[in-house]
Amino acid sequence: MQLEQIIGWLGTALVVVAYVPQIYHLLVKKCAWGISILTWIIWLIGSLLLLAYCILRRDSLFIVVQSINITAIVTTIFLARRSNTICPHHLSVVEARGRPAVRSARTPK
Repeated sequence: MQLEQIIGWLGTALVVVAYVPQIYHLLVKKCAWGISILTWIIWLIGSLLLLAYCILRRDSLFIVVQSINITAIVTTIFLARRSNTICPHHLSVVEARGRPAVRSARTPK
């Protein structure tokens, strides 16, 4: 394996790892506080265009990277849209700013 390939695959591994905290928080805490769905949709469109570009160039490394990106983005959008609570951490941030938090029926007290 050449150095360029090693660097590429290490970058791919970091892309995967970068999504883990966000997806974990959405999945376990069901808290989407502060997430902009519009931003994620724009990111998804950009990733789909980049995937098409990678396919046209037959660049297998970046096809894998963009496929992982797209999967993680779709997962994030799905989980954010179904999340209807604010976790204790984000609740304390909101309350510390002096704003009343909007609590859902499932918000921990």
